[in-house]
Amino acid sequence: MLTKLRNILRMTWGQVQASTVAGFPKLSGAELARSSWAKPVESYADVPDVYKEFFDPLLADGRAFPYTVLTPSHERFIHKTSEKLICSSDHEIYVLERNGNTFEAQCYPFEGISYIEFRTALLASSIKICGMTSQGTHVVSILKFNSVTDYLFTPILRRARLATIDSRGLVRSSTSEQFDNLVKVNYKFMNYAKHSLLEGKKAIHSILQPEIRESMMTVLGKTYYRTVSPTHMSILTDRELILIREETVRRKEDKYGGIWDYIPLSKIISLSLSEKADNLLVLTVQLPENTGFEFLFQISARGEINQLLSRFKELPLVDKLI
Repeated sequence: MLTKLRNILRMTWGQVQASTVAGFPKLSGAELARSSWAKPVESYADVPDVYKEFFDPLLADGRAFPYTVLTPSHERFIHKTSEKLICSSDHEIYVLERNGNTFEAQCYPFEGISYIEFRTALLASSIKICGMTSQGTHVVSILKFNSVTDYLFTPILRRARLATIDSRGLVRSSTSEQFDNLVKVNYKFMNYAKHSLLEGKKAIHSILQPEIRESMMTVLGKTYYRTVSPTHMSILTDRELILIREETVRRKEDKYGGIWDYIPLSKIISLSLSEKADNLLVLTVQLPENTGFEFLFQISARGEINQLLSRFKELPLVDKLI
């Protein structure tokens, strides 16, 4: 707990120092933290003027104001990001990116989304949407924000994920105990797995791969290692493949976060296993437009992976792939 607190203070202090560069006035730590918070936009009156021309036709027929969140620009930070606005309707997600006094809009129909990624590490969080827009172009949108406001994006993420599920076939059952067997193996990933499932959904198959390391050198009897692959977990349901992983560790604070990728099964072109040198296996998830993921496993996981592949091929939805 003390180590985590020191990391948070170190990050905040670094941001405060960064706020004095390039002629910007110095901000307090609290002011700087609040400036990175995402904000709900609850009505047309709350919409910044630059975006109102987008909402005018959207609301012209009397439709209710869509669920909307504004993510601020980080122009005072070392890594600059532009202001973005995200909103969702019953059938699509809109991402508006500000550029001065105008903006660029992307519309992602739910059926065109290849995957949605949520990433968090201490105070920094982000959401990535990857897929085909209504204009027929393959685009990636990334929104960054302070982790204390990540709850604002839960309704958007949940709506997009539920769009791939036929609620008529939804089995109402508890999933709270499904991953309890991991409590002594990896408590953090047990909780990650539990919170990644939609209500009423159960995992058909899951695999937890601990961190893979290899020795680099031995000096004075002490062996130094490097991380070949971070801890990760694959969860197959009847509508999604959920991939959870730690960052490839560059800093100690990376250990305090995670990455969740939610992939509709209908977007998986292929799911395959291959061998790599040093007794490692590679699970490849191929998605549209040459996108996808690769995950390393120890050779001892071959049986579990083959079972995952078999269960994937048995699912009715797999017959309807693109």
